[in-house]
Amino acid sequence: SLIIIKGAKDVPVPEILPKRAVMWVKPTVLPRSVASYPIGMKPILPEFLVDSTELNAVKSRLASYEHMQLPWMEEYLLAMGEGENRLHRKQWEFAVIAQALDRHGKLATGKTGLGFAVGLEPLATYFAKRGARVTVSDMPMQQGNQGDWAHTAQHSDNIDKAWRAGVMPLKEFRARANFRAIDMNNIPSDLMQGQYDFVWSCGSLEHVGRAQKSLEFIINSLRCLKPGGVAAHTTEFLLNDKVTHEDTYLNFFTEREIRDWVAVIESMGHTVLPLELAAGTTVDVDALAEHRQSNHMQLMDRNGKRHLIHTSISLIIIKGAKDVPVPEILPKRAVMGERPSGSLAISPSAIVRPRHGTSTGLGEAYSAPPQCGQLPYRHERRPSSLSSLSTPLS
Repeated sequence: SLIIIKGAKDVPVPEILPKRAVMWVKPTVLPRSVASYPIGMKPILPEFLVDSTELNAVKSRLASYEHMQLPWMEEYLLAMGEGENRLHRKQWEFAVIAQALDRHGKLATGKTGLGFAVGLEPLATYFAKRGARVTVSDMPMQQGNQGDWAHTAQHSDNIDKAWRAGVMPLKEFRARANFRAIDMNNIPSDLMQGQYDFVWSCGSLEHVGRAQKSLEFIINSLRCLKPGGVAAHTTEFLLNDKVTHEDTYLNFFTEREIRDWVAVIESMGHTVLPLELAAGTTVDVDALAEHRQSNHMQLMDRNGKRHLIHTSISLIIIKGAKDVPVPEILPKRAVMGERPSGSLAISPSAIVRPRHGTSTGLGEAYSAPPQCGQLPYRHERRPSSLSSLSTPLS
């Protein structure tokens, strides 16, 4: 505000003011006060509101505004046809997966990759552009609830749909990529022969089932890798609670569940890159109803009266020297309430099977920026279509 008291008389308008350099500056992201959160909403837990360290290092980490604004983020996004950096967590997922594979030398001629639930994301095209040969997959067309993904323009059923225009010619992409329909909970045995240099999934784990099913998928994806191969997966992380959230459609994983996964994976001889649970000190929570196309690093969802704040997390895993049997026990966490110490352990057979088979790889109905000829970013919660499901509710 400018508060001005008029002087005694008018004088001519000065013709000269100091000339300042004019340059385009990206808008500064301002933190939202916790006091502005909806009434009754539990704020982000303070242990997650810390600055990330070694921002340029490849780690398993949470999405943050600070990490998203590094120069190399936009370089990857531009190279894969994503346009400018919109400070959107889906873009963050694309860039951190690309960085992890690039830094480990997997994006080169002669390398092979397998993508799960790829949908319409740009990664497959970018990896092929870098010289790799990729197998692109998505859920089978006939699988339960697939129609909801197709109707929101997120499902691929052929290689051309996985191509991102402007990144490389379609003819060249077809020569370096092939398509297979794959249920992430039932990966074909011929793919789990240790023949790939890298595997990836982007925002899919939260849809394959609860924590045990998600862990089983991660372990099975590692069976597709050569020793020393890299798995790069991103999924949902719950920021404002330590109580497990489970849903028939979408799961938000807690710190305890992520650390359980890491412990099991490393007990099998694999290496999970250092886990850093730092969401940064800049927070601007996007309400689910807003579907912002930018400044979308943390999102608020609701489960009944419970407000959930979540963001993305990356898990970068290096395949060990050999495959070992999948552990049958993962600690069971209480749902909507913390179990006392000494929690029960259950086998995979006791876990309720997921109701949706697998996902399209996009936990949010995300597509390229408008300038790429695609739809704007969205996050849309879909109906469960219970009438089409064979598994009874429990």
